[in-house]
Amino acid sequence: MYYIGVDIGGTAIKAGVVDDAGRILESGRIQTVANDLDAFLSTLTGLIRGFQKSVRIGAVGIGVPGLRSSKTRTIETSPNIPCLTKVSLEAELADQLKVPVITQNDANAAAYGEFLIGAGQGTRHMVHLTVGTGLGSGFILDGKVFEGALGYAAEFGHTVVQPDGRPCTCGSRGCVETIVSATGILITAREKMIDAPSTSEAVFEAARRGDRGALEVFEETGKYLGIACSNLINLFNPDMIAIGGGVMASGGLLLAPARREARKCAFGPSFDHCAIVQSKLWPEAGVIGAAMLARDRLN
Repeated sequence: MYYIGVDIGGTAIKAGVVDDAGRILESGRIQTVANDLDAFLSTLTGLIRGFQKSVRIGAVGIGVPGLRSSKTRTIETSPNIPCLTKVSLEAELADQLKVPVITQNDANAAAYGEFLIGAGQGTRHMVHLTVGTGLGSGFILDGKVFEGALGYAAEFGHTVVQPDGRPCTCGSRGCVETIVSATGILITAREKMIDAPSTSEAVFEAARRGDRGALEVFEETGKYLGIACSNLINLFNPDMIAIGGGVMASGGLLLAPARREARKCAFGPSFDHCAIVQSKLWPEAGVIGAAMLARDRLN
């Protein structure tokens, strides 16, 4: 059986045909239409129907950004894609596509993919962090996606680590994603570098060249990533924290200080048990996870 996994992002939608083993056989990408629901649905169904022409699809899984209610399966809010607010993609798409459609928060879908097919294979309790423009997170507890009472759990990027810190897009201050993210890296770079680059990738390249200010940026960002990991370790006692996202192309520049800080802050036995590793599936974790959720819901 084949499944379609869809990973909806603020600027682009990625999708792929995935087999039972989690292998992507065909993939595609389209631009996200953020403010027009009809146009959004038209482009998405067009992408999916293109896949349906080549193989028989059992179900479609979709990872959606924002708060998705586990009770109503409605997207209650999606700040980067306003047209999806109060919309049930499952209801909108199922009749058009003539196959079962399931949705899940995009970070939860990525976590599920990493758990089944990626770095988390063999674990039972795993946290998946995505360090990109913001900080996304998904929790696998006792082998299942943890959704909380209403489906809104695991918004770990919006836990506060600096009560008087930087303002966050959520309306609070000092959320961990204001530091541990591409956006946070640029703000830290402006604080620590005389000629601060305009992108996080440029900060990384400067660090690779040995620029002292850029190295300090990654050291501080990694420190707060480690504090975040220590909180997760002390709270959930996971087997693993797998970290993906574009920022993790920096590899050891972030992971080394993160592991040092987590070791300092977490309970020793819990830290020793928990592997802090890079994602194996990034950047396809969301597509694979959404497809595997569709597979497992169908079966």
